[in-house]
Amino acid sequence: MSSEYTIEDATPAQNKLLGEIASKFDVKEEQLLEISDDVYRSVAEGLEGKKEAADGRGLPCLVSYIKSEITRDIREAAKDEKVALGMTINTSTNRIKLASVQFVQGAPDAINKQIFYLPDGGPESAAALFEDAATHVAQFINSHDLAPATATVTAGSSQQQQVMSMGVAIDLPMEETSKSGGHVICHTATCDRVLSNVDLAHTLNSVMLKKHLPVRVTSTSNCVISTLVAAQHHFQSTCVALILNHGINASYYERAARVPKLEGTELGASDARVAINTEIARYGEQSDVLTPTMWDHRIDRESANTGHHTFEKLVADKYLGEIVRNLITDFMDSRLIFPPDADVSMFSTPYSFFSSYMTIMEDSSADLSDVGALLRAGFNVDASLVDRKIVSLLCRIVAMRAAKLVGGAVVGLVRRATEAMDAPGPAVVSISGQLTEMNQPYIECTMETAKRVALLAGLQEPVFNVLGEDGYTVGAALSSLSK
Repeated sequence: MSSEYTIEDATPAQNKLLGEIASKFDVKEEQLLEISDDVYRSVAEGLEGKKEAADGRGLPCLVSYIKSEITRDIREAAKDEKVALGMTINTSTNRIKLASVQFVQGAPDAINKQIFYLPDGGPESAAALFEDAATHVAQFINSHDLAPATATVTAGSSQQQQVMSMGVAIDLPMEETSKSGGHVICHTATCDRVLSNVDLAHTLNSVMLKKHLPVRVTSTSNCVISTLVAAQHHFQSTCVALILNHGINASYYERAARVPKLEGTELGASDARVAINTEIARYGEQSDVLTPTMWDHRIDRESANTGHHTFEKLVADKYLGEIVRNLITDFMDSRLIFPPDADVSMFSTPYSFFSSYMTIMEDSSADLSDVGALLRAGFNVDASLVDRKIVSLLCRIVAMRAAKLVGGAVVGLVRRATEAMDAPGPAVVSISGQLTEMNQPYIECTMETAKRVALLAGLQEPVFNVLGEDGYTVGAALSSLSK
């Protein structure tokens, strides 16, 4: 066993179990190369058409009407110092995020952001959601003084005024039918039935018109598409965007002419590079390249969407803490951690070990005081130093495997994006999401792994930049400027 996963003062039994776990979670470079190739193939098959994605042979690869040329549209809007609004509908966290982008000549963009919370349990209907959303838009405009000074913006009256464009992004798969038209689609049994097949732009515009709000939705997309737009605004060569949040998703720019399911369409006949929402969370559902452990299979079996979102369950914030909790309970069941008389009942509650707790693996103090404080405050357990080291190492084992898997998968997208580029050069990859701020070692390992695997695959080393936690709401605002 690697000394990296050996604890000097631990018992042989503790080190043995720790080594077995580390071995099962280890990912070799050969496997990472296979994953990058498999993701590349899965994207190609998904671009063939709906049938391939439906039977599991390919990723959905949903085509967006957002093109790489959007940077030109944004520059034109900047000359007029326009204000654009963006809205993100986060169904996974029951939140609506709003942002405004004011272009200022010779100065950084002036950006306002605000979060609004939806009722517990989520909206009862699409109509209720959009009523709430329109009310929040009115509040946002007033609180940030975005409306023309002569106009009064309320939920019931208005004066004639200039209409502001707004882009809407949502964390659900979308079938885009035009730049502003599109609806949520269902790929799994647990998809959002409230919003399924609802035309977001048409419905939200109708509600805002009734409330006399000076806003019109001009763009709708998935959050990963708006993230790509935001990244490209800051780093113009960006061709791949990755979201590491409660879930995971990735997008990239592809030549429309290389998308078979666009054959016979005006878009398919163009020379444009279009944004592709890969829905990479679903990678691995029918693949034998990934090798989930028994703990991964347990989490999948006990989840609400068994058999779906295989990749996401190995790498995303929603599941990482639960994997660690399962590993801790295995140590508990073997009587290899915590005092015999400790009340460890709280560890029996599913998802009680939050992924945010995994930052304890960065504790470098001699007595791992942060680890001890977390176990005491969160689980009412006074842990020995060896116990703290075990928990810290389990967090690192789970996080590093996830980061390596993501790094390998990114290379498959880098390869696709590189082939679609106008000129040879390194692919620029932007990362957004709460893990960029919550788990720095994860992000660093992801980037280093992708660089190493790309070189092994014969590609140029990709260039990475970190967009931060919430790039997609600003990206939604910028997307509204697309022509």
